Amino acid sequence: MDASRLAACLRVVKGDSLYQIMAELPEVTPEYFEILVLRELRKAGLEVTEPRVHRRTELPEPERGFLVELLVWLRRNTWQKRALIACRRQVGAIGSDAINLLAPHLVEAKAAVGLLFATAAFSPEALAAGDDRGFALLQLVDARAAFDTGGWGTAGHYPPWLPAYQVQLADRGPGGQARARLLEAGQADIILERFKAEGGVS
Repeated sequence: MDASRLAACLRVVKGDSLYQIMAELPEVTPEYFEILVLRELRKAGLEVTEPRVHRRTELPEPERGFLVELLVWLRRNTWQKRALIACRRQVGAIGSDAINLLAPHLVEAKAAVGLLFATAAFSPEALAAGDDRGFALLQLVDARAAFDTGGWGTAGHYPPWLPAYQVQLADRGPGGQARARLLEAGQADIILERFKAEGGVS
């Protein structure tokens, strides 16, 4: 970073010995995406074991991104399922076609439940398809933006532990309206309630 850029990014808070360097968000590569997804699921309270790449492909125009599918075991207490996790990076909003594409891939992978992590927002059609299929839909969001709007502290002043990205669960509320809930530590239930699995979670 050159001196002019550093001067533009470095902000000194007057009257306080606080310096903040507003770093750019890291690029979401396939490898970075895989690490982030496993980290977030474990943070939520799920045991994630035996991860392996089931599919990796580049998306054609206009999405300009990639799709990585991970096959894992998910466990919590006595509940356990084989899961297929789709990690989808694209520019435009996620449509219902991405949700419907995941369904036959579950059958192919012999997985019981499906999750779709995406860098883009989910369209209303995608949320409806997620409800129909019983999939968990999750979006990567800028952690600083989530911090600013979450009321956890002073906007623009970020704690050192804040990661670059956080994950929010996207679904529809009781009235059918779109909603987003930040995935926080110990909140595995908001993921598990999305699955249409026999026996539930104990």
